[in-house]
Amino acid sequence: MSGYMISPEYYFIYWFLKYYLSPMIANASPVLVKGIHRIDFSHIFIDGKPLFGKNKTWEGFYVGVLMGFLTSIGIGIILCEEEYILIGLGSSIFALIGDLLGSFIKRRMNIASGEPLPIIDQLDFALMATLYYYFLGIEEFISYPLYILYSLIIILALHIITNNIAYYLGVKDKRW
Repeated sequence: MSGYMISPEYYFIYWFLKYYLSPMIANASPVLVKGIHRIDFSHIFIDGKPLFGKNKTWEGFYVGVLMGFLTSIGIGIILCEEEYILIGLGSSIFALIGDLLGSFIKRRMNIASGEPLPIIDQLDFALMATLYYYFLGIEEFISYPLYILYSLIIILALHIITNNIAYYLGVKDKRW
């Protein structure tokens, strides 16, 4: 934890924002750009289907990484934890890889780009960020398994809410 004490009743909020805000921002940001360079280069997998959806672009990936990185810089500065900046960058990259993995799974299941696959759509990025923190062995993270569960539940709800808002604002074509 940073150099100051946080009262126990607020610790979960601190923990949640520290570990999941950068991945959430990274995951939400690619819709801000309409990329044209597909990450899969329009390649077809051995099953005859695209690797990812048509909306998975390098431009979106870069914007996601950038926004997640900027978020991690802000968190690192606010918490006086410079090492968090690189940790947040890594979690942002892993979050976007998780989103790509979710897209890959959806293509294998014949689910069209933009069509929903409940749970996978909402949590793929968060689960990959969680794995990243476990790989790093961050004790402050892995010491709170219930916080991870609570976080995933909150992220599920937030994802549904924000996707609906983006849909009604015209940022997304579909609610999912």
